[in-house]
Amino acid sequence: MAKRRRRKPNISKAALEQARQGAVESKAESQSPPPAAVKPRRRRRDLQAVQLAKRKSEGALDAEYVAELLANPNKTVSEAELRADYSFVMKDLRSMGLLAAALFVLLVAISLLAL
Repeated sequence: MAKRRRRKPNISKAALEQARQGAVESKAESQSPPPAAVKPRRRRRDLQAVQLAKRKSEGALDAEYVAELLANPNKTVSEAELRADYSFVMKDLRSMGLLAAALFVLLVAISLLAL
Protein backbone atom coordinates (compact mmCIF):
# COMPACT_ATOMS: atom_id res chain seq x y z
CA MET A 1 0.00 0.00 0.00
CA ALA A 2 1.36 3.40 -0.93
CA LYS A 3 2.42 5.67 1.87
CA ARG A 4 0.49 8.91 2.21
CA ARG A 5 2.47 12.08 1.75
CA ARG A 6 2.14 14.87 4.22
CA ARG A 7 1.11 18.09 2.57
CA LYS A 8 2.76 21.22 3.86
CA PRO A 9 0.78 24.45 4.09
CA ASN A 10 1.03 26.64 1.02
CA ILE A 11 1.64 29.83 3.02
CA SER A 12 4.69 31.49 4.50
CA LYS A 13 5.86 30.71 8.01
CA ALA A 14 5.37 34.33 9.08
CA ALA A 15 1.72 34.34 7.96
CA LEU A 16 1.14 31.00 9.64
CA GLU A 17 2.63 32.23 12.92
CA GLN A 18 0.55 35.42 12.75
CA ALA A 19 -2.62 33.39 12.23
CA ARG A 20 -1.76 31.18 15.18
CA GLN A 21 -1.22 34.19 17.42
CA GLY A 22 -4.51 35.71 16.27
CA ALA A 23 -6.31 32.47 17.07
CA VAL A 24 -4.77 32.35 20.55
CA GLU A 25 -5.70 36.00 21.22
CA SER A 26 -9.27 35.60 20.02
CA LYS A 27 -9.62 32.46 22.12
CA ALA A 28 -8.42 34.30 25.20
CA GLU A 29 -10.81 37.20 24.54
CA SER A 30 -13.89 35.05 24.18
CA GLN A 31 -13.50 33.45 27.62
CA SER A 32 -16.14 30.89 26.72
CA PRO A 33 -16.34 27.69 28.73
CA PRO A 34 -14.68 24.72 27.06
CA PRO A 35 -17.06 22.54 25.06
CA ALA A 36 -18.14 19.20 26.42
CA ALA A 37 -15.95 16.25 25.60
CA VAL A 38 -16.78 15.31 22.03
CA LYS A 39 -15.46 12.19 20.42
CA PRO A 40 -13.70 12.90 17.16
CA ARG A 41 -15.42 11.47 14.13
CA ARG A 42 -13.79 8.50 12.55
CA ARG A 43 -13.27 8.78 8.85
CA ARG A 44 -14.78 5.78 7.12
CA ARG A 45 -12.93 4.52 4.12
CA ASP A 46 -15.05 2.67 1.63
CA LEU A 47 -13.49 -0.34 0.06
CA GLN A 48 -13.10 -0.27 -3.65
CA ALA A 49 -14.71 -3.00 -5.72
CA VAL A 50 -11.32 -4.48 -6.62
CA GLN A 51 -10.32 -4.75 -2.99
CA LEU A 52 -13.64 -6.39 -2.10
CA ALA A 53 -13.29 -8.92 -4.91
CA LYS A 54 -9.74 -9.73 -3.82
CA ARG A 55 -10.75 -10.26 -0.21
CA LYS A 56 -13.74 -12.33 -1.24
CA SER A 57 -11.56 -14.59 -3.37
CA GLU A 58 -9.10 -14.96 -0.49
CA GLY A 59 -11.90 -15.87 1.89
CA ALA A 60 -10.88 -13.16 4.37
CA LEU A 61 -13.56 -12.04 6.81
CA ASP A 62 -12.14 -9.01 8.56
CA ALA A 63 -14.32 -6.40 10.24
CA GLU A 64 -14.09 -3.84 7.42
CA TYR A 65 -15.11 -6.40 4.78
CA VAL A 66 -18.08 -7.59 6.85
CA ALA A 67 -19.15 -4.00 7.55
CA GLU A 68 -19.04 -3.23 3.81
CA LEU A 69 -21.15 -6.29 3.06
CA LEU A 70 -23.70 -5.34 5.71
CA ALA A 71 -23.86 -1.76 4.45
CA ASN A 72 -24.43 -2.86 0.84
CA PRO A 73 -26.47 -6.07 0.79
CA ASN A 74 -27.11 -7.85 -2.49
CA LYS A 75 -30.58 -8.96 -3.40
CA THR A 76 -31.44 -11.15 -6.35
CA VAL A 77 -34.69 -10.34 -8.10
CA SER A 78 -36.42 -12.60 -10.57
CA GLU A 79 -37.65 -11.41 -13.96
CA ALA A 80 -41.25 -12.08 -12.95
CA GLU A 81 -40.91 -9.72 -9.95
CA LEU A 82 -39.40 -7.05 -12.17
CA ARG A 83 -42.22 -7.38 -14.70
CA ALA A 84 -44.80 -7.07 -11.92
CA ASP A 85 -43.13 -4.06 -10.31
CA TYR A 86 -42.32 -2.18 -13.52
CA SER A 87 -45.27 -2.99 -15.78
CA PHE A 88 -46.13 0.72 -15.97
CA VAL A 89 -42.79 1.38 -17.68
CA MET A 90 -43.71 -0.79 -20.66
CA LYS A 91 -47.07 0.97 -20.94
CA ASP A 92 -45.35 4.37 -20.90
CA LEU A 93 -42.78 3.29 -23.49
CA ARG A 94 -45.52 1.96 -25.75
CA SER A 95 -47.51 5.19 -25.52
CA MET A 96 -44.40 7.31 -26.18
CA GLY A 97 -43.58 5.18 -29.23
CA LEU A 98 -47.09 5.62 -30.62
CA LEU A 99 -46.93 9.36 -30.02
CA ALA A 100 -43.53 9.61 -31.75
CA ALA A 101 -44.80 7.61 -34.74
CA ALA A 102 -47.94 9.76 -35.02
CA LEU A 103 -45.91 12.99 -34.88
CA PHE A 104 -43.49 11.65 -37.51
CA VAL A 105 -46.40 10.83 -39.83
CA LEU A 106 -47.82 14.31 -39.17
CA LEU A 107 -44.49 15.94 -40.06
CA VAL A 108 -44.27 13.96 -43.32
CA ALA A 109 -47.85 14.94 -44.21
CA ILE A 110 -47.16 18.62 -43.50
CA SER A 111 -43.98 18.55 -45.59
CA LEU A 112 -45.89 16.98 -48.54
CA LEU A 113 -48.62 19.61 -48.31
CA ALA A 114 -46.09 22.45 -48.09
CA LEU A 115 -44.46 21.49 -51.40
